[in-house]
Amino acid sequence: MTRDFVGEILRAELNCGYWGATAKKLFNSLNAVEQTAILRALKRQELSQGRRLKFLLAVKSLFPNSEIYFYKKFLLWLPEEKSQATLNKIALIKILFMEVGNTELEIFFGAHFGVFGSPQTMRLDEMILY
Repeated sequence: MTRDFVGEILRAELNCGYWGATAKKLFNSLNAVEQTAILRALKRQELSQGRRLKFLLAVKSLFPNSEIYFYKKFLLWLPEEKSQATLNKIALIKILFMEVGNTELEIFFGAHFGVFGSPQTMRLDEMILY
């Protein structure tokens, strides 16, 4: 088995608080599978020298059935109930994968919403208009 040195370095940096105390706390609250998913996305971001943020990859890694739209800000739909654990995961993703100047993210739980320009979301009697 080959060792993932970049992943080990990133894990150590997170655990030492190099990404901030909040990121350390939130990362350590994840289970092993979720930590691996975050590290994989962070590794891809670091290997691109930070030029390509992996926000979408990180969200889809932890929330595979989610949908992300951009309408003046990021709109994130999660097909699950709102919980503190979910909010913690989103907070970690924002710290590690969102641009500093563009961190506006609105989260919708449960019922999907209609997005103009996305016909698959525009179903009468099944949507919330945003």
